[in-house]
Amino acid sequence: MARCHSSAGDYGTRPPLTGKRHNPRLHTNGIGHMRVSYTTYSAPTWSLERHVAVSTELGCEGLELRNLDGQPIDPAMPEDRRTAIFETVADAGLEVCVVGSSARFALPSAADRRQAVEQAVAFVELADAWDAPIVRVFGGSYDPGPSDDEVNGWVAEALREVAVAADTYGIRLALETHDAFSTGQRVRRVLDLANHTGIGVVWDFAHPVRHGETVDQTWDLIHRDVIHAHFKDMKLTGGGRDGWESVGPGEGDLPLADMVGRLVRTHYDGYISTEWEGRDPDGADDPADALRAHTSAVRNLIAQARGN
Repeated sequence: MARCHSSAGDYGTRPPLTGKRHNPRLHTNGIGHMRVSYTTYSAPTWSLERHVAVSTELGCEGLELRNLDGQPIDPAMPEDRRTAIFETVADAGLEVCVVGSSARFALPSAADRRQAVEQAVAFVELADAWDAPIVRVFGGSYDPGPSDDEVNGWVAEALREVAVAADTYGIRLALETHDAFSTGQRVRRVLDLANHTGIGVVWDFAHPVRHGETVDQTWDLIHRDVIHAHFKDMKLTGGGRDGWESVGPGEGDLPLADMVGRLVRTHYDGYISTEWEGRDPDGADDPADALRAHTSAVRNLIAQARGN
């Protein structure tokens, strides 16, 4: 398995806009060749085989693994299961582009933060087994009490510790704009505190907007550190989560063309991954329909931004 090692002397220089490892299984990229995937969280009850079949049908180049068979990915899975997952994905001509951990570090207890760090490192080791270049993590949410600055310090310290471990595998962490860390402003503060080039950003298109940040503000703060993006649309309806509801691409209030266009114009060559959260709670809908619509929309927006 090919690995890319970085030295401590590299930490002071921000890396280019990519999270990929030096790996012969990765697809060849020209500058600005954005790749398309979706997260298995979009259809969490599906089997791996179903995800691979749908990804292949949609022409995706990778698959972001978070849930399979109704359960979150478990880094403690048996070795033969790890191998079977990797081989099933690779045999279909796909790659595991991101391992979606749910590790969160905004925890008042030092013991709990230690456990979260260990969990995140376990996901790094799983990503290594799957040749995945990125492990997604969250800052998390927390109850009133500690100051934001104090919590930022907790999260930054934990991220740096995990990033040091991940660096030995050539793997990067990606802090998602999510939970209490949904804005570019908050993420920027944590990245600056952590001060490690092995930490990038998952730009979730919806959450910064939901928390009152403009696209210009978010972009100015994090665009040099974006190594993965979550594509979705949401509409402010007064219902759902914080008054926002998931809708089909182009049906909501997010400026998707502007967002995708910014990635294209900066020659981003990572993945843009659909995260469909509008699933019927009773399971009456077929997420494949939503994934088809989102994948088509992503490709159309990329082509539009390129002037094709």
